[in-house]
Amino acid sequence: MRLAQTLRSASFKLAFAYVALFTVSVGVLAGLTYFLVVSRLDAEFRNHIAGESQTLAAEFRSGGAKQLLQAIGERQRNRLVGGLDYTLLDPTGRRLSGTLQQSGCRVGWFTLSGPPDGDEPNGELEQLAALGTALPHAYCLMVGDDIGKVRGFGSLVLRTFGWVMLVSLSFAVAGGLLLSSRFLKRIDSINRTAEAIIEGDIRQRIPRRGVPDDLDRLAATLNRMLDRSADLMESLRHVTSDIAHDLRTPLGRLRNQLEDARATAATPEQFQCAAERAIREVDGLLETFSAILRIAQIESGSRRTGFRTLSLSALVSDVCESFADSIVEAGKVLHTAVAPAIFVFGDHELLTQALVNVLENAIVHTPPATLISITLQQSSADVRLIVSDNGIGVPATEQGQIFKRFFRLERSRSTTGNGLGLSIVAAVSQLHGGSVCATDNHPGLRVEMLFPAAPELANPSA
Repeated sequence: MRLAQTLRSASFKLAFAYVALFTVSVGVLAGLTYFLVVSRLDAEFRNHIAGESQTLAAEFRSGGAKQLLQAIGERQRNRLVGGLDYTLLDPTGRRLSGTLQQSGCRVGWFTLSGPPDGDEPNGELEQLAALGTALPHAYCLMVGDDIGKVRGFGSLVLRTFGWVMLVSLSFAVAGGLLLSSRFLKRIDSINRTAEAIIEGDIRQRIPRRGVPDDLDRLAATLNRMLDRSADLMESLRHVTSDIAHDLRTPLGRLRNQLEDARATAATPEQFQCAAERAIREVDGLLETFSAILRIAQIESGSRRTGFRTLSLSALVSDVCESFADSIVEAGKVLHTAVAPAIFVFGDHELLTQALVNVLENAIVHTPPATLISITLQQSSADVRLIVSDNGIGVPATEQGQIFKRFFRLERSRSTTGNGLGLSIVAAVSQLHGGSVCATDNHPGLRVEMLFPAAPELANPSA
């Protein structure tokens, strides 16, 4: 079953395709090598015989048959030219010398069989290639050699390539099976993890080997995706619980007010007063739902389509100018340090909303005579927007919690607000590729928003 699964796997099919391609390549290379080697050896073989024939013909022209027979005898005794076979026929066709089994003179190239000389397989005759040359006075010279040497070397080339191909195929198939089996084991681990998550165990994660290969990088990416999904599910669970808790209180107050009005109100003025209180409660509920929808819209990323390069310096200055009077009316002091010509790529409305929410939070939750400072500065490629105060601050254990939805330091929730203002700030910062954090200002609270800087434009959008 495991072998069948391995053979059907994509990795084995890919390995088999490479093996087939390798086999075809080796086959083509073997054929070309055989053709080139045999062609070269055959050319040298024939050139050797032709050269010897020309040399002996020159001997005949210079000294006649007697000198030619003497040269042939010396060659046969000394085997000076690699053991060639010679035959010399006189004008009547009588053999004067030689062992070639050829009756009569035959000019040009021809092949014939001869007795074995010891290098042929048992029971096979020697295969000779010979060149016949017509000499003056009707003499005939024939020179030949064993052509089986050439053919044998060609066969050796093919056998060598055959063994190389067989060994390579064996290793390739074994390697393909091994790699496919290991690949399937890792795929099975991914499948088992996915099945466990489908069954409800969202804490499961894909095991990693710690090696920088494709599957390990895929496992890391999937694990990050699972972590993100788990965080979103946990956030959704908390949001659902917080929504139910936060809406229960105002809805309870609204119901009590309506029952009280029904039971006690006797004049139109009393009914009108009860209706106004109910409307205020409903408006608070609508504000809560609007904030939730706004956060969802920001987190969806759809607002990125409206991003443009804008002057954050001008935006911060405008917001500070708008809030100057209300801060003075609240009995507090505003200090600004806004560096000029700082630009970011983003949404003007959302960035304004984020700064307004942080500033309103500082105004509402600090005592009179508090100094509220707004600082905008740029360092390297980062832009920092800091809103700080010297008020009562936030406990260190809860500084990281204030950006969560519906989180409020005032547990009784008797004060105004829905605990979503700073959640919007966190969502806007993340949408713009930045971050937000809260730290102790010694005393008071320091909220720092970090954004990537954009290049300065000649005519930036305000």
